[in-house]
Amino acid sequence: MVEGWIFDVYPVHDKMVVWIKQKNNNSIVRLEDSSWNYSLYVGADNKSDLFSLLDRYEILQTVKDYEFVLKYERITDNTKSKVLRLSLKKAIKALSLAKRIEAFGKKFGRFRLYNIDLLPAQCYFYEKDLFPLAFCDFDSKKSSNFILQDSVTSTDYHIPDFKSMHLTINLNKKEGKIAKPTDRLSSIQIQLPDEYIEIQKESEADTIKELVSEVSKKIDPDFIFTDDGDSFTFPHLIHRAQENSICLMLSREPIPLEKCKAMRGEDKDNNYSTTEYFSYGRYFSYGRAYFKPATIKLLGRIHIDLSNSFFLDEGTGGGLHGLYEISRLCRMPLHTASRASIGRCLSSLQFYYATKKDLLIPWKPVVTEHFKTVEELLIADRGGFIFEPQPGVHEEVAEFDFVSLYPNIMLQKNISAETIHRLCCPDSKLKVPELDHNICEKKTGMVPTSLKIVLDKRAEYKELLKQTTTDKKLKSIYDARQSALKWILVTSFGYLGFNNAKFGRIDAHIAVCAFDRQIFLQTSKIAERYGFRIVHGIVDSIWVQKRGAKVEDYLELGEIIEKGTGFRISFEGIYKWIAFLPSKINSNLPVVNRYFGAFQDGEIKVRGIEARRTDTPSIFAKFQNEILQIMTSGNTIEDVQSLMPVVFEHFEKYRQLLKNRAIPIEELAFSKRRSKDFSEYDLKRKTVENSAMVQLNREGKSIIGGQILRYIITNYNGRKKRRPAAAPLEIIDENTTYDVDKYTELLAQTCNSVIEPFGYNIPIEYLYLR
Repeated sequence: MVEGWIFDVYPVHDKMVVWIKQKNNNSIVRLEDSSWNYSLYVGADNKSDLFSLLDRYEILQTVKDYEFVLKYERITDNTKSKVLRLSLKKAIKALSLAKRIEAFGKKFGRFRLYNIDLLPAQCYFYEKDLFPLAFCDFDSKKSSNFILQDSVTSTDYHIPDFKSMHLTINLNKKEGKIAKPTDRLSSIQIQLPDEYIEIQKESEADTIKELVSEVSKKIDPDFIFTDDGDSFTFPHLIHRAQENSICLMLSREPIPLEKCKAMRGEDKDNNYSTTEYFSYGRYFSYGRAYFKPATIKLLGRIHIDLSNSFFLDEGTGGGLHGLYEISRLCRMPLHTASRASIGRCLSSLQFYYATKKDLLIPWKPVVTEHFKTVEELLIADRGGFIFEPQPGVHEEVAEFDFVSLYPNIMLQKNISAETIHRLCCPDSKLKVPELDHNICEKKTGMVPTSLKIVLDKRAEYKELLKQTTTDKKLKSIYDARQSALKWILVTSFGYLGFNNAKFGRIDAHIAVCAFDRQIFLQTSKIAERYGFRIVHGIVDSIWVQKRGAKVEDYLELGEIIEKGTGFRISFEGIYKWIAFLPSKINSNLPVVNRYFGAFQDGEIKVRGIEARRTDTPSIFAKFQNEILQIMTSGNTIEDVQSLMPVVFEHFEKYRQLLKNRAIPIEELAFSKRRSKDFSEYDLKRKTVENSAMVQLNREGKSIIGGQILRYIITNYNGRKKRRPAAAPLEIIDENTTYDVDKYTELLAQTCNSVIEPFGYNIPIEYLYLR
């Protein structure tokens, strides 16, 4: 028996390959588990239809084995149904087989298909009750025999010492030109934790061969990081290797890199399953278009594209330790978890619990909304409660935030797709406020079941953060883990109403909003009963004010609110001053999610302004943060107003930097996500975005909906003939200059965003007089 961590899992032929990182010598071992097969399930009202499938040659040639089993087909079912389980010879054939069976049905609904679009590795983890980075004992001679020495609920798990490298390629191309497949490699850079390697041979072929040698024989890394590996680095390497007739072997598995493109579909020339179910191109989330390139998977190693990973995005997902936590908890391979959306991670967590409950996962969601009268719809379709603020600056305002309010509502009130409007509990004491819909009291729903472990673990990590005072490294690890779990909780509410969620239902989404409104009304009545005025409230946060109130008074109020509502609430602090901003269209109307303020300890909180926006040039965000730092030294509105001369001096400093062209051009780049393909835009409209996209198109790159366009404004008003309004960041060169007047105007607007609430502004016409 050997001890180690489960590192990577994927299917080859009819076997599951498992890579184990050993504890004793930090080496890695490859195992093959032939005891498990990928299975899909088929249900039908007429059982003879299921038998008819077994008479078809095209199905039998794909299937290794079959049997009839009892499973719950729908999340609302109380009894199990007999369904046909088809164990496949190759996991890669699942999607094509499902489409073929559906076509045999001729009419919609004759065959009901389950567990179709699950990754084989995830199914393996679900059914074996394993997870990535699980520490276990294993027998190298009996690879299916894993003895877990770890628990997914643990907050005290250890991560092995992984070997990692960062890969960058450089091309022979002219400055200011888009990279093309014909551009040859000039050099390859490998950054190790304590060493830098540059590969630059006489020929391109030798450079590529040396890369293969370094990765496969000398370094043998567990992780390979790239800045754009999915969209550029690896695709370009693959093309150049093919041009030089070189087999690009960078995986631990003896499979060329070009066979590792994880796209929707089948690879008929290879036995490795490339089905990753990532769309190559545009997809939509909450009405916004996003772009995801096809992923490049390294077998036996983990390739992480830093530009295509939420969890590795600085300041959001928690970094590598956040990724480890999500991968373990949601039972997703590290490669998959690094690129997955938060919704997909949440779904995987739900799929695990569904598997444990013998519930099948539908290929296409079929749970519909309950019928409602017009009156019920008017009540139901209200969303959460909002107290609109009075635009302007307010002093001595305290903020309270409910702790993971929506997830805790789902957990405490047992809200899930199958628990609302249940006939089994007509006299339930749990009722949806205002609508009076009953909630099941007999069984815990799928959503609360899956959320409980996330809520419990995050609470444990936050407690550990309080207890850990001296070990900074351990403290940062705990913070990264709880930060990653936070995003699962944030997404959980929206996923209840998502039409493609396997276990979602709009009735559950509506119920959470109804409870939120009830909790907010209770909170406001409690606050007003004790002499506090409601200044603002939105979703799970509320701002209250009481002249002369001390910290102790607010803490006492928080305790009373917790007892009255039954939900935990945290006291965030007292603002010296806080500004709620009005609409730019109508100054009399407030914008509920645009505000900034300074706490009594000097901490600044901003929402919705330039410093917070991802499309703002970094120089403007930096400038605005520095202004806010100046303003936060003021304890009252009058104090801040007295600091305006200092603010104006700081503005003048940046204005001179712009005028002297002393700011790096990259810091002036705008980042705008395009919602449509280049061909769908009306290019007759003279906008800076259109100007940048047209230039990219001339260079051979057409923007796809969901991609981010980065550009510099070069000639906003068209005063300089033959110079375009903007320049894409990809093609700027040493001759590219920015529009000083326009950037100075935008600098003034950025400044005015935070000083106008205090009665000051920088007139735009003033700029052109200086």
